[in-house]
Amino acid sequence: MNSVGERLRQARLARGLTQEQLARGVATKGFISQVECNRATPSLAKLRLIAERLGLPLGHFTGDHSPLELTYLRKSAELAVKAKEPAHALALLDEAGPVARTANERADLQRIRGMALDALERLPEALIALQTAAADAPPDDPELNGAIYTEIATVLNEQEQFNFAVEAGRRALLWLDRAKHADPAQRARVLTNLGRSCWGMGQLEQAHQFSLQALEAATDAESLFRIANAHMSLGVTARAKGLFDEAIEHCNRALEIHARIKQERAANRILNNIGDVHYAAGRLAAAWDAQSRCLARARELSDDFEIGVAAGALARYALDTGKHDDAMQLARESQRAAERSQDHVHQALSAAVEGAAAERLGHPVLADRRFRTAAKMLLDRQAAGKLSEVCAMYAEVLRHRGEQDRAFAVMRMAAERDFAKLPALLKT
Repeated sequence: MNSVGERLRQARLARGLTQEQLARGVATKGFISQVECNRATPSLAKLRLIAERLGLPLGHFTGDHSPLELTYLRKSAELAVKAKEPAHALALLDEAGPVARTANERADLQRIRGMALDALERLPEALIALQTAAADAPPDDPELNGAIYTEIATVLNEQEQFNFAVEAGRRALLWLDRAKHADPAQRARVLTNLGRSCWGMGQLEQAHQFSLQALEAATDAESLFRIANAHMSLGVTARAKGLFDEAIEHCNRALEIHARIKQERAANRILNNIGDVHYAAGRLAAAWDAQSRCLARARELSDDFEIGVAAGALARYALDTGKHDDAMQLARESQRAAERSQDHVHQALSAAVEGAAAERLGHPVLADRRFRTAAKMLLDRQAAGKLSEVCAMYAEVLRHRGEQDRAFAVMRMAAERDFAKLPALLKT
């Protein structure tokens, strides 16, 4: 059984299909008959469709694995990831694995596997695949190495391992600098990731500088999506630095671009940033309106990440205005959503808000428990900036109890960014 036609006929009969059933939507019954009689040769693309219908790899019919087949599988897998079909991408990669002959091919397949696993939120597996890719990638292929370290930095950011994400991002930039034809859109993505990592560690000035560089690279690439992301990052850092008018300007530019390119979820997330800018500027009504619209739309879209962020922000607003019951309810919704999306930073912040509300409602034991949870999450992720915010909130709780010495110790710890003694203070 050597010919494509003979193999096709055997596979069809083994699955109990007629020629007409196999051909439906792919070819004609007559064409299938011609192939089985070795009077016609299907194109690679058409043979792949037939093979998928029969549940067999393409190599079963071709009898060999040509470079063209590997190229087809690799490109199809990457497109499947971009089309939000990561499970299909993994199936294609499993088929491509035995075909890969060179180190470059194996490394690139592992890179795409890491992307697919990332899309499936299987982050530890994604990181292993990407680290394998980095180990296999030859040093004479800077484009491939740059692409691999870009994905590694992305996954590390999602795991909130910000220090390691910075290291991976800087490596990605070094590889892109060595590449002759580096994609400026990819450089913009790396720089935006670096800005996010620095923001997570509380390094606002560095985050702002990386975001400015990201905007320049995205403009060079003429990528509206990357330009919008850079503006959003700049809005976040400008708000944190107290530059409220500048923050609103960046957010509005990002909102306009995302609306134009139909990125609905991204556009909704900008409302969260706008709400926080208004709140930081003392415009409570405008902040509550923007954040409420953001939360309502996130619920409609089943966007757990944004539900966690927006509900957490509204919980903070409610706490600051004395609506402690509302703060508890919103903080709990935020934690549930953030846990589902594995956004542990916002989960921790909302746990702290719940703790502060519990204290005001006369539940000190619950308050201490929620602050301990928040501190552990942020300590594990080395999120020093957010940990300082939680410490400030806990110091306020301690002052409310009349424990001035402990309150001062916690605030000093936050100011010096030295949290070694924090667990002991929380247990007291």
